Amino acid sequence: MALIKCHECGNDVSTEAASCPKCGAKVRVVSSPIQPKNLTPWQIIFGLFFGVAVIWWLASGNDKTETKAPDSTKSDAECLNDLQCAGDKGIVAAGVYCKSFIEKLASHSVRWTDGTFETKFSQFRWLDQASGKITYIGDKAEFQNGFGAFTPVTYECDLDSDGKTVLDVRVNEGRL
Repeated sequence: MALIKCHECGNDVSTEAASCPKCGAKVRVVSSPIQPKNLTPWQIIFGLFFGVAVIWWLASGNDKTETKAPDSTKSDAECLNDLQCAGDKGIVAAGVYCKSFIEKLASHSVRWTDGTFETKFSQFRWLDQASGKITYIGDKAEFQNGFGAFTPVTYECDLDSDGKTVLDVRVNEGRL
């Protein structure tokens, strides 16, 4: 049992009392703040070990060699001779412009399995190098069959050199 001051008259009142004996005001018991627990030596050692491990992990992340991004300084004329350059420049556009054409080939519904920041196509090859036409290839879709089951498919999309015109689309069952 502890004594507290009445919020109305200031008289000492027991925390177990329902009201102040002097003025009759209801006793408001405020819970005491949480007291911190004493830490054991093992908890301190674990905390120090964890802190050192985090600092070591953060410091070691700066030693990584930088990966070279696709060479965006090449002109379109120079990219016509380099499949990697031309494919990298058009792979996002292929995912945008080819998606609806691929979906039209499904008899029922389509479920895309690519992630939010993942491209729909993982490979590409020349369709016609002289004119700059590229075939993009991917396997991040599933077509629903008549029984409601989804079947993985591979798809190809032929994109013109302008990077926007879809020339042809093909779909086959399976994975790459």
